Amino acid sequence: MEKLIRHTLFALLILVASPTLILADGKHEILAVDKVKGPLSVMVLGSGGPIATASGRASAGYLIFTDGTPRVLMDVGGGTYQRVAQSGVNLKDLDIILLSHLHIDHTGDLSAVIKTVYFHNNLAGTARKDPVHIYGPIENGTPFPDTAIPQYPSTSTYVDDHYALPGGTERYLNIFAKAISNQRSEFHYQSHDLRSMVEAATIEEVLNTDDGLLIESIAVDHGPVPALAFRITYKGHSIVYSGDTGSTGPNMVTIARNADLLIYDTAIMDDLPPIKVFHDLHTEPTRLGEVAFEANVKKLVLSHITPVTEPRLKEIKHIIRKQGYHGNIRVAQDLKVFNLRDND
Repeated sequence: MEKLIRHTLFALLILVASPTLILADGKHEILAVDKVKGPLSVMVLGSGGPIATASGRASAGYLIFTDGTPRVLMDVGGGTYQRVAQSGVNLKDLDIILLSHLHIDHTGDLSAVIKTVYFHNNLAGTARKDPVHIYGPIENGTPFPDTAIPQYPSTSTYVDDHYALPGGTERYLNIFAKAISNQRSEFHYQSHDLRSMVEAATIEEVLNTDDGLLIESIAVDHGPVPALAFRITYKGHSIVYSGDTGSTGPNMVTIARNADLLIYDTAIMDDLPPIKVFHDLHTEPTRLGEVAFEANVKKLVLSHITPVTEPRLKEIKHIIRKQGYHGNIRVAQDLKVFNLRDND
């Protein structure tokens, strides 16, 4: 049994050290991680919405690389854990998780990914002591109808309810991280609440590191749900992620101005579905085109694809063009990599 365990760990170490998969015939399969190039990249881990469909899209998740290192994870919906496995990425250096809002299709695989961070450190022979920083919206006070109970907690409360001692539902990670590393690693996290009031919102600096990584956020309209859009800037390149938003106000234009790449919520049509709540929560293609045009973004990536929009993507592109946007429009696919380089 010990011999089998040693062989298994040895095989896993090889996979961690060399993510390119060697097939039975000796050929090399190119994995998503092999396509990451340049100073700033984003890998789509999940391009779908909250509905399980035959198209197989995972829910929302986007992994940001700086100089080829996976650094920031924006949302971590259901299925993103599997996409991480398929991508060949080693998450041992991941230290920033940005949650646009606390809907399940944006947070469902949070614990699985965090646990993988510690496994990847262990398999790579490194001790993990630095915290994973988790950022998201603060409670905005919107109550359930006819009650005083807030519909959504602050991100810090949400995270503590998972991991904090003594009462977190997944508090076992505090001892588990040590146990799998022979006491070398320690489980640490830090949660951070960001402003979520939409009216008169301004850009908030989330993080500005010594090596030039700048993360910013702004509150966006997602009905009663505290929600954020994020902007990642590094070495002169910028990626903006809308999260989920009805985007009726100016906030998306404000944070997306002159971005190299804008990843946008594409869940509904202007006329569908015929239920008002969805139009309060998500962006219609006409408004999406207006934002892309007004913000002067170079490339627009349609994501958060749903059964409503999947069969009508050509029509959505046409609607966006009618609003005056002439930049590059791409449709997100799981494990697609977008590289931002000086010659792009």
